[in-house]
Amino acid sequence: MEGPAEERIHSLRGGRMSPNAKTIAKIVIALVVLIGLGLTVKKSFDALAQQRDATLQTISQLDQQIQSATSQVAREGLRRERELAAASLPELSNVSWAWLAIAALTYSVGMIPGGMVLLEAVGTFGLVIGVKDAIISQTIGHVGKYVPGKAMVVVIRAGRLKELGIPWLAGSTAVFMETIMMMAVGAALSGAMLLWLPVPRWMGACALFAGLAATTLSLPPILYRIIDRLGIRRVAQEPSSSQRSVAPPGGWRFFTAAWLWHLLGWILIGGSFGMVLISLPGLPEDASRVTLVVASIAAMALAMVVGFASLLPGGAGARELALTVVLSPVVGTSVALFAAIVARILFIVVDVGLAIGLGACPGYVPRPSVSPTCPNRWGPESAGPESAGAQQNPSLNQNCETWLIVRV
Repeated sequence: MEGPAEERIHSLRGGRMSPNAKTIAKIVIALVVLIGLGLTVKKSFDALAQQRDATLQTISQLDQQIQSATSQVAREGLRRERELAAASLPELSNVSWAWLAIAALTYSVGMIPGGMVLLEAVGTFGLVIGVKDAIISQTIGHVGKYVPGKAMVVVIRAGRLKELGIPWLAGSTAVFMETIMMMAVGAALSGAMLLWLPVPRWMGACALFAGLAATTLSLPPILYRIIDRLGIRRVAQEPSSSQRSVAPPGGWRFFTAAWLWHLLGWILIGGSFGMVLISLPGLPEDASRVTLVVASIAAMALAMVVGFASLLPGGAGARELALTVVLSPVVGTSVALFAAIVARILFIVVDVGLAIGLGACPGYVPRPSVSPTCPNRWGPESAGPESAGAQQNPSLNQNCETWLIVRV
């Protein structure tokens, strides 16, 4: 007969899926992701074609003005303007592929910090996975953002963690913790950097307010309340008593680690977007490199946060709008829009390539690895299997999985 501890373990693990059901689920997820990717790619190329048509129309109008110009000075000025328009024609043949390759590599490296935060988030539940497994789970999940609603990101990442032995509830909560921290850091970073850019003050003020609000949400006491609302708590149960001492899933160590890792991640992702800008034709010659880097990081962080909040597949449309608004005062509207479209296509290629490549990497953890004393790593230690209570009830020694319960 199962006791309360065993019942909690069973409820947390959930029923096992049959091989056929698991295969069908993977096929359905793959089809949904492919449809989302296809729609996002189509929108990107449609936007690229529209911008190309608009640029060609501008060139045609300049040709007419050159023919009708009455003075040589006016004609020379129009010719220079036409040359600039022709140089900025949004065609992939006009970009520097070397810089795009460096941008793709930088963006790929930018996936690592998110994986490290996911590793820390899983660790807050006393569970341990390998660094490689955390990074792979995090990176593969990026293809899920091209499906409306963003839920597929959680499904893919938590599903991968489940295959590694992490209970579904713990895995999905860890994914949520990593995501909310990434958005909080991105909002705060973009809000602070926009104050130094030539953008409307109302935009900088709104971004700064959003950054402060997001930072507040990421503070351990607030984050703990959010996690608590989800119905998961990490507890230490004394078998001889019905009282439970609750310890928050997280804490200041997780908060600090998440902020540091995500700051690095945003710098890499924003830096990769800056390299996309450099690869494009029509970039103003007098554009300051420092301003360009700051603008790229701020614009990309703000754009991805806005895209996430929009719940659109990959933030389609919302992300391009945010990038264009922030970058237009720095590089011009046409270059900003072209950069946004090229960056989306490049990031899709990298996301899909990494998902296919890393998805083939095997990961095996037979059971969640837990500290022998099952401490709350980010707070005061709780009594674990070595405690007197655990010695009285040996059933609590089974990997300390009774420390995760589902609140009813």
